Amino acid sequence: MSFWKKLFGVKEEEPAIDPLVDLVLEKLAPGYLVDYDGRTFEVVARHHHDTGDGFRTDDWELRADGEMHYLNRVEADGVTWTLTRKVPLGFIDERLKSHIQQNGDPPESIEHDGIAYFMQSYGGAQFYRNGRGPALPFLYWDYEDERRERVLTIEQWGDIEFHAYLGNSVEEYQFTNILPGRRG
Repeated sequence: MSFWKKLFGVKEEEPAIDPLVDLVLEKLAPGYLVDYDGRTFEVVARHHHDTGDGFRTDDWELRADGEMHYLNRVEADGVTWTLTRKVPLGFIDERLKSHIQQNGDPPESIEHDGIAYFMQSYGGAQFYRNGRGPALPFLYWDYEDERRERVLTIEQWGDIEFHAYLGNSVEEYQFTNILPGRRG
């Protein structure tokens, strides 16, 4: 902003949003709204994590009707999207935490609510809250059902903190009516 504009309080206009380029799922930012499955979600936060081997996952926290959901985008052999919700690890299986602590990993397959999940990937990653450091290290195990429709992720943060996420694989076209929020 130039000296004269600052002196006389003239605000520079924000760049216009191009709905064909800027209002796409991968550019969601806090404050945006997006519709999915008949519900409107507000983007609460955007994070990412890196696995150190060239893979990056973008994570969005979405809130609708007081419930938090997590949208994840992974680019590896194409782009995949999942939409999950956080559940207690014991909800999946009350023996999982002790199994991981005793064996260093969860089992290769897990059955929950009549669905068999099979481990697809695992490893360590660095989490960047709001896209910035400091990086927080964690371990993860990703599972899918046979049809690759249902997903389960288990995360370990430190020695005793575990998170579990249940959800579905989703497609970008299922998300509609992306609207920008107020900008800073």
